[in-house]
Amino acid sequence: MKKTYKSYFLYFLILVYISGSIGFVVNPSFFSPFTPYTLLLTCFVFLIHSPLEDKKFIIAFFSIASLGFIIEVVGVKTGLIFGKYSYGDGLGYKFLNVPLVISINWAMLICAGIKVVSRIFTNKITVLIVAALLVTLIDLLIEQVAPKLNFWQFEGGLPDLQNYLSWIGVAFFTSYFFYPTIIKGNRTVSLIILILQIIFFTFLFIFI
Repeated sequence: MKKTYKSYFLYFLILVYISGSIGFVVNPSFFSPFTPYTLLLTCFVFLIHSPLEDKKFIIAFFSIASLGFIIEVVGVKTGLIFGKYSYGDGLGYKFLNVPLVISINWAMLICAGIKVVSRIFTNKITVLIVAALLVTLIDLLIEQVAPKLNFWQFEGGLPDLQNYLSWIGVAFFTSYFFYPTIIKGNRTVSLIILILQIIFFTFLFIFI
């Protein structure tokens, strides 16, 4: 029974990404407000396929999200971590000038990336490094369309190398101590979620 309802949510998520990819190209003003809800749905699907009965996993996930949020606040306020940038309204409600959904999505991408990479490598440090690179590459892809979607904007246009090196470091160190816990869960669903986001933002990059 549980597997059935989880599968339905996953199929619905895939449908949402497909329709969203087309919708953003055809009528971006209509589909744009749904972005934060789509990210929340993505996170929900990820979490229901995770070991939620394990309190350590829940603590680990939201600890990574909280650390990511704090780092974002410092980054936006000072410009010292990722460069000078600011968030628009495309990602929904903001607290301290940072959308709340961004840190949740970031935690999800990190955890999903670690699960997927752990299929290939077994060494902890190797998995963390490769997963950090993978998630940062996804961020690099999103950066290409973020200003057009009113997600965020860097001063002078696109960010420099500092931004990506910082995110590699953030992804590595925020997940280092939680590794034994966050590696648990459904690797197939994690892979599907990563593929959906990659295809979605690649589609927008090409057609918007």
